[in-house]
Amino acid sequence: MFNWFRRSSSQVSPTQRALGPMENVMMKASQQYHGYMKIGEVLYLRGPHITLDKLDTAVRCLQSRHPALRSRLQRDPDNPRSFLLEEDRTLRLEILEIPRKRDDYLTFWCREWKEREKETTHIGQGLAKFWLLQDPDDDHDKNAPREVVFICEHSISDGLSLSTVAHELLIALGSDDENVLGDSLNWPITMEKSIRESLSTSEIFFAISRLMLSAIYLRLTSMPTARVPFGRVDFTLNDMVTYCHTEAAYGMLNKEETEQLIERCHQEKVTVTSAVSAAILCAVSQLVIIDDGQETVLNVAINADTRRRCVPAVPNHDLSYHVSCIMPFVIPRRDIPTTPDGMWELARTFGHHVITAIDAGQILACGLISEKIVNKVLDSTNVSASPTCNISSWGLLPFRERYGPWELTGMNPFINQIRGESPFIIFQTVNGTLTIVVVGHDPVIPLQTTENLRDITMDTLRHMI
Repeated sequence: MFNWFRRSSSQVSPTQRALGPMENVMMKASQQYHGYMKIGEVLYLRGPHITLDKLDTAVRCLQSRHPALRSRLQRDPDNPRSFLLEEDRTLRLEILEIPRKRDDYLTFWCREWKEREKETTHIGQGLAKFWLLQDPDDDHDKNAPREVVFICEHSISDGLSLSTVAHELLIALGSDDENVLGDSLNWPITMEKSIRESLSTSEIFFAISRLMLSAIYLRLTSMPTARVPFGRVDFTLNDMVTYCHTEAAYGMLNKEETEQLIERCHQEKVTVTSAVSAAILCAVSQLVIIDDGQETVLNVAINADTRRRCVPAVPNHDLSYHVSCIMPFVIPRRDIPTTPDGMWELARTFGHHVITAIDAGQILACGLISEKIVNKVLDSTNVSASPTCNISSWGLLPFRERYGPWELTGMNPFINQIRGESPFIIFQTVNGTLTIVVVGHDPVIPLQTTENLRDITMDTLRHMI
């Protein structure tokens, strides 16, 4: 436990940065499990032809601003089990121009990701790559759909920082000024170091102690966890990385519906995150396995951002990993409501749970011990210890509707989820549009299941508003 109080520098030399504890865990997982947890964003654009040189110039602007994007992955010579980033200003990140037919612009990237998601980052390589997707027949069409895909190791990014940097990429793409993004940023601080610098030793001790007591109480008092049904497979869960691929189902509220949801949230005095989470809980409750006579609970794992909880706050433009969690939200399946009024009451209950966890310091406490937790989860496949589902709210993201001659018509996040035992659900708001993504590991969690969960969640949200 005393290791959690240790204060250490994350910088090896001015041109190097050692990965922090959780960053190392994520990098090891990516290498060991075929790109597991690598994340990315599909930027849907409409406008004139994008040349490879134009995108390359924009990417080089990003590299000039962010040290992690102009660095190669290296082993730490003092600790071969750890990684570091080594700055190399000659590094050119990979950009693939992949032709596709215009009619396939909504789905082509997904098929391509399925083929390439298990590619791993090797020592000496950069930690991000880009795709440019467009129809060669649309070269002279000034209002055609085009996609830029930004893929990054989760060890050096999270949803907030990846979205902020994707926004910067589009700013650079839409500008003729190669210095539009400004001067280079410093190396970002690691999550663990930013937490230690925000809390005193006694605050860390009491926050972790309270967290452990809450975890013990939950373990002793909870009923069995309800789970979505697995598909029929002829391999063990330990072999998922070999036989599974990621499938995702995307649901969207249009701008009018999103405005209605936000207005209703104001009336009900809950956050959008709480409302969406309540809809997800109602949807999951309809899909889980029901054993006659056995009472079960929905156990929802909740990711949380540490950036704004630290002092000083870590800016979203720092491309780095700052993902923690809080104690799961647990509710008996029999208590899930079926009426809109009941759903809003569930949203308030969920919101109260989140506020209580924040006030107890759980976000920062979990951030300090998440390395231990995730390592334990990765070391073995234990269905009995897994949650019903995982929720990650990326919140209101910093995009705008126009970048030079290109209109941003949408953004879809994606993630390599080729192992695990539970659906992973992301939701976000971009330019006034709410998107919900249900991710599963097909065929263990089949595409049909993720699509059903998406459909019921969207129907529930519309029922609530």
